[in-house]
Amino acid sequence: MKNTVVSIIKAESYDLKKIEQAIEKIFLNLDFDPGSFRGRKIAIKPNLLTSALPESGIITHPAIIQAVISIIKKNNGIPVLVESPAFHPLERVLKKTGIDVIIEREGVRVADTKRTMLIHNESGLKFKSFHVAEELGSCDMIINLPKLKTHGLTYYTGAVKNLFGTISGLEKSKWHFRANTKEEFVSFLLDLYGAFTAKPDNRIIHIIDGILGLEGEGPGAGGTPVKGNVLIGGTDAIAVDSVAVAVAGLNPARVLTCIEGDKRNYGVSGLERIIIKGESLQSFNNKFREPEPKSKMTGWPMNSPFMKNLIVEKPFPQKDKCTLCYQCKTICPAGAISKSLNNLTPSFNYSRCIRCYCCMEICPENAIMLKKSLIGRFIS
Repeated sequence: MKNTVVSIIKAESYDLKKIEQAIEKIFLNLDFDPGSFRGRKIAIKPNLLTSALPESGIITHPAIIQAVISIIKKNNGIPVLVESPAFHPLERVLKKTGIDVIIEREGVRVADTKRTMLIHNESGLKFKSFHVAEELGSCDMIINLPKLKTHGLTYYTGAVKNLFGTISGLEKSKWHFRANTKEEFVSFLLDLYGAFTAKPDNRIIHIIDGILGLEGEGPGAGGTPVKGNVLIGGTDAIAVDSVAVAVAGLNPARVLTCIEGDKRNYGVSGLERIIIKGESLQSFNNKFREPEPKSKMTGWPMNSPFMKNLIVEKPFPQKDKCTLCYQCKTICPAGAISKSLNNLTPSFNYSRCIRCYCCMEICPENAIMLKKSLIGRFIS
């Protein structure tokens, strides 16, 4: 695959005027003319995982969304918000984040992601068809606005994974069940990305919000907000994610979406093949704290419930933090979580648990931790 351009802009605050200027500079570095928005319907796809405050580092900051809306409207385009949170209704998330005020003031249409259409990737390794938000079918392009975060299952989440949010709500949990190992889930994400890029005229620009990112046990309340002071943009999600990983000081060898995406010719992961415009990588000295490594025995047959229970870390509820809201029970794709037997925490059936860690991701109280087995502690 030929070299690709990624734009890096240093940004230390969410000052709206400066954010607009930074995004316009990204467009310039990518040789993209925002004047082409004229008369066109543009989907804005932020990361609104859950009902979190902007300062949590969990969601795309409202200032980024406002800036993109302003640029689209200034160039006579029609912005449409397309997002489906993991658990909470979008209306609740918009209100909690303050984005509802922006949407109402700017008159932006919000897509009903329960209405879906099929997209296809005939070259998908395992999955070739996906139900995504129907609204995307009438949009001329997508502005993908992921957040720079670590992730308990995939290690890192960015441009490639953010498109998972085009799949409706709890339908995402079913995909975790169908692709129930880290490797299979990464392969699914790439099959989905391939469906979005299957046609040459399917234009997507990815702009990662890394001004405030998330480190440690992301991508939800278990992570810790951290300053990254950066916006990263490009049209190749694999390249954009590779640059984001480098800027964050994370380990590229653990980012399977980039490694496998490059092998499948979905994009470029090698920094030597990426043309950087704007700030240099050397101008950043970030060192995001990594998520806790999962079992090193990934080459073993972990699809076996016996092996998973013997070796792989378990999600374990903490009674001092749990409020019995049961969001974990609702989102669990394997049906491994049930009502409390002790009135303190939900009951986990580890023989059914597929170790997708969706429960950890969605828990608003950061009440679910990883617990290693005796053998797991020995081989770590």
